[in-house]
Amino acid sequence: MFDPARIQRETFVADVELFESLPSTNDYAAGRAAAGFSGRPLLVVAEQQTAGRGRGANRWWSCSGALTFSLLLDELSNAPVARLSLAAGLAICEALRALDPRLETRLKWPNDVYLDERKVAGILIERIASAPETLILGVGLNVNNRLADAPDEVRSRAMSLADATGAELSPEQVLIAVLQHLEAAYAVLDEHPWPTLDRCRELCLLRGRQVVIDVGEQQHAGRCLGIDDDGALVIETPAGQSRCATGVVTSFDRSASAADRR
Repeated sequence: MFDPARIQRETFVADVELFESLPSTNDYAAGRAAAGFSGRPLLVVAEQQTAGRGRGANRWWSCSGALTFSLLLDELSNAPVARLSLAAGLAICEALRALDPRLETRLKWPNDVYLDERKVAGILIERIASAPETLILGVGLNVNNRLADAPDEVRSRAMSLADATGAELSPEQVLIAVLQHLEAAYAVLDEHPWPTLDRCRELCLLRGRQVVIDVGEQQHAGRCLGIDDDGALVIETPAGQSRCATGVVTSFDRSASAADRR
């Protein structure tokens, strides 16, 4: 399914490790970092994850046909993690749109990609405590997995590229496209972030919608105004504007029309 030589030839990745199954590609990458990381960009791909993680206590449901991978990197950018996560999400959006114009993907702050109001990809960025300059970027992307057998709470909120297009895509081609767009996004993030941020704002799924965000033990509810220059979400609450640099969107208005969100 994956040709390491092609991936190395067509992307910035130096080393590729492929597995039929792993508990978590991020956990495996963390173990490789702890054992001594050479600094050469390492790609870890698993055809299936049995204990994939999202942000906080969230779990990533995975089955055959999904694309799950992690990158172990010497930090490519000095940007805040929120901005790094958005740039990674934007890279996925643009890669999928380039592969098939029907895939009108949107960014759901802070780390998800949506298609037709349902989640198609998630991103988890982690730093290594013993090596703060090292970054792990994990991605779970629903490519050819059919969600008919998924748990009810997943099936109603997620979809795959195959479901959206009616045809299977090459996981390797999707992976290469994402890696190429990711390299391009991160290359300009420090010195010229504004086009990336403007595009993130344009594709922001939550803009104009009523949202509820948990930030630690505090909860913020209001109308999303968009994303600021640091990658934080700005919402209008009854008490005024609130800026959320981190947090979890626990709910958002799924009935809002495009006109309502302007």
